Amino acid sequence: MKRAALFGNYTMRTAFPYDYNRVESEVLAHVPDWRAMNFDAVVAIARGGLVPATMAASSLSLPLYALGYQRRNRSVHWFTAGSPKAGARLLLVEDVAGRGTTLLDCRDFLVQAGYSLIVFTLAYDDESRIQPDFGLRIPQGYGARFPWERESMTAAFAATRNAPDRPEHDYASWATDLDGVLVPDLPSRLYDDTLDVALALRDTLAPCISRPPIDLSQLTVITGRPEQDRARTAEWLGRHGFNGPLLMRDPSRYSAQDTARHKADCLLRHCHTHFIESDAAQAIEIARRVPVGRIFWWDGLQAVAIHAQTAKPLALA
Repeated sequence: MKRAALFGNYTMRTAFPYDYNRVESEVLAHVPDWRAMNFDAVVAIARGGLVPATMAASSLSLPLYALGYQRRNRSVHWFTAGSPKAGARLLLVEDVAGRGTTLLDCRDFLVQAGYSLIVFTLAYDDESRIQPDFGLRIPQGYGARFPWERESMTAAFAATRNAPDRPEHDYASWATDLDGVLVPDLPSRLYDDTLDVALALRDTLAPCISRPPIDLSQLTVITGRPEQDRARTAEWLGRHGFNGPLLMRDPSRYSAQDTARHKADCLLRHCHTHFIESDAAQAIEIARRVPVGRIFWWDGLQAVAIHAQTAKPLALA
């Protein structure tokens, strides 16, 4: 089981990522059942429910409406200009059934208005205030992360108690690779031929002249270097003004060939939303494992956004 980290009075959960393909798959899995339920309309809770509700309404050939919600005073209103006819049977759609009151208040608003409804959420867990009629129960210790609310899983966002006073993108959590981004990467043959000499040489290197054009000084560093190199790695980082957290590879869990998996697991476990990687192959594998993350391959001069998806089967991709 994954352990969740404490942040203030909140528990930081390992990210359980949904990309748009997964969202569509979850919606389409229920469409045959929904077609037999004779809904009159689909109602989304804006903003999180809009994408899955649009997919559901399109698949069911039903009109789509939406509710708006104000967290501060728990008020519900029609987000769309129109509303369903009186007494309509509705499919209410939200991205997650969480510990808050949004879904609860929206459900009660519709029931009090005389509608009958079925609730679908993409995700819910044991702590959800409402268990939806349809949806995926996610494992304990995880939190759903959606592409339209990428930053809602970060520690900075959790500290707002779900009441941010800045745009969501301000709560992004960046991390970076070490070798090839902060420090020049030595040829692999040096490590194979003369490991002690290569490590000693690496410790004397100056930071890369060309680095990503953001403040790297406090970013989390996620590296494939093994845990036994922590002292010398931390000394180099501190000497050159890089003072963010340092996450290193545990050889008992990840071999050198598993470095990309180690980095991806770190991103999910620590809820980082953006990552800079110097190795193209690793960047692709990390992007495949962290589909909601923003993964960038740094080629030494520019950053290239990486999006990766397994093609199954290849002949039909």
